[in-house]
Amino acid sequence: MPPRSAILTRGLRILESYGVDWALAVLIALVANFFLDRFQNIPDFDLTDTTIQFSFKAKEVFPNSILAYILIFCYVLLVISNLILSRNMWDLHHALLGLTVAFAFTGTFVELVRITVGRPRPDFIARCNPLANATNGHFFGLANLTVCQTSPTDPLIKDGMRSFFSGHACLSSAGLGFNSLYWAGKLQLFNQKSYSSKAWLVFAPLMVSIYICITRVTDHRHHWEDVTLGFFVGLLFTYASYRQFYPALEDPHSNLPFAPRHVSAESGRGPSRTWGPRGWFSSNVEQPTPLLPTTRSHREMRDSTSNLGHVEAELESGGLIATPFNPPDHEEDTGYSGVPKTHSPGY
Repeated sequence: MPPRSAILTRGLRILESYGVDWALAVLIALVANFFLDRFQNIPDFDLTDTTIQFSFKAKEVFPNSILAYILIFCYVLLVISNLILSRNMWDLHHALLGLTVAFAFTGTFVELVRITVGRPRPDFIARCNPLANATNGHFFGLANLTVCQTSPTDPLIKDGMRSFFSGHACLSSAGLGFNSLYWAGKLQLFNQKSYSSKAWLVFAPLMVSIYICITRVTDHRHHWEDVTLGFFVGLLFTYASYRQFYPALEDPHSNLPFAPRHVSAESGRGPSRTWGPRGWFSSNVEQPTPLLPTTRSHREMRDSTSNLGHVEAELESGGLIATPFNPPDHEEDTGYSGVPKTHSPGY
């Protein structure tokens, strides 16, 4: 493990290079959740519309509090996956930042659409609790909040006009979908070896997200179109965020993140897209490292080169094999410089 000064230097470089990305992601997410709420659109509605006449279920399968725990679990799952699959700090930084950016973009887009469209939820009439003699308008054919016994300032009314898109569908597919992409890259799902076990493992987080989407329909919180489109919107944003930090899944080295953005003060360029032996900290930031992670210990590498010279040992430690010079048979009668050998008398 490098000294603390080297770790601190690397941390400051990352903060300098990616600090703006972290700040923007967090700031945009906070604005979307706490500022846009006041601009909620409350359009007129049809009292005879059967698609919004479902009963109100006070107890949901996945309420907002449980959704918050699921989103936090997405971060925890990434950390655990990194410990098992790569154990690399730089890879963990890319994964956490990519997930945060996915949440920020997805949440902001969903909130903008929901407050602008103002589509009633399937249980909106129950939330409204209209008067006994309430009817649609005679001229325009629609009703407004004046027919509701529930106060217009009640959170039930404002929340009842946020059916499109489904926030649960978008955010769950973004968070769990990012974990699926992360696993697919680390396991090299599309390496043309057809391991179906990898496919089942990668698809597992998405199955949880699909189940969350289904419960939003059965709880009468969203129409099926809201959760279907929301699910794919979340996947779209999380895939775009994933590709900002990782290559395509078809890439032969899909298990490696993109190279760091910061520039080395000594070499004038950033480190290559590599990492050395598995570990959260490498011995030297600027030293060249093998292209792929390796689990060979220094003892094994030393033993394997015990009978080789100094140059051969360095070549083998770098992944190269020293090939001895074996001249072909037709050159047996020539010397090293190409001059024919002089045979001694008697031969």
